[in-house]
Amino acid sequence: MGLQELSRELSALVEAAAASVVRVEGEGRRRTPSSGVVWSEDGVVVATHHAVDTDEGIPVGLADGRVAEAGVVGRDPGSDLVVLRIATSGLSPARWSATDTARTGQLVVGLSRPGRAVRAHLGILSATVEGWRAPSGSRLERYLESSIGLQPGFSGGLVLGADGAAIGVNTAGLLRGASLAVPAETVRRVVEALLAGRGVRRGFLGIGTQPIALTPDLRARLGQPQALLVLSVQPDTPAARAGLLLGDVLLKAGGEPLSHPAALLPHLDEEQVGRSLPLEVLRAGEVLSVTVVVGERGAS
Repeated sequence: MGLQELSRELSALVEAAAASVVRVEGEGRRRTPSSGVVWSEDGVVVATHHAVDTDEGIPVGLADGRVAEAGVVGRDPGSDLVVLRIATSGLSPARWSATDTARTGQLVVGLSRPGRAVRAHLGILSATVEGWRAPSGSRLERYLESSIGLQPGFSGGLVLGADGAAIGVNTAGLLRGASLAVPAETVRRVVEALLAGRGVRRGFLGIGTQPIALTPDLRARLGQPQALLVLSVQPDTPAARAGLLLGDVLLKAGGEPLSHPAALLPHLDEEQVGRSLPLEVLRAGEVLSVTVVVGERGAS
């Protein structure tokens, strides 16, 4: 393919998707507008949580120049997504990739709308990883980092693959300084949960921990070099009801050694809420078995 043909293809790709990208104003217009992506023709828009600082009366600039007010349907700070609804119809939803085809090195086009006009940026996927946990602990189906710069309107913008299908929503709110995209699979899962009114469930134990190095004799005896010291147990939480105590040392969860608080996160995913989690605990030199039923964050 020659450069002229490539240029025409890219221009056509941008033109086809431009109407699916909207402008989302900050409160009181004190901050640079972010972008949003049309999810459905009846007024549902996906934007980034960190860029939307109010829940009602949010001005949204549409592709045809109109400005409509939106309200928040639901938020998921863990994935940095927020779902808005505008009292309008006839919008142009984005065409989302049906399969996971994102690969490191592939060309991508980022679309944003910080003003009336859509802006396009060509880049590549500089890193992709199957399964990723954000610093908040939330699970995303994929880590997608691109070379698209953090320009005005970046967050909430649309990332397109070479076939014109959307592979994600840009965000600067998950990892400081990184041009990341929330992958289409995560966007779909979160948006459907928020529209259904059930939100995205997060597991919860009710403890605070820090990693500690075990003494040489404990290492030899237990077969692991580190564990988690329980620094706090919140009252009336799953951990408290299971009998965990301040000063306990968590050795294993679900049979897997614990050496860092992040090692607990896979046991707190949405599908784990309500399930029993067996813990191996060191207390006063004795190894005990404790079973805790994973609770739901915010449900108490």
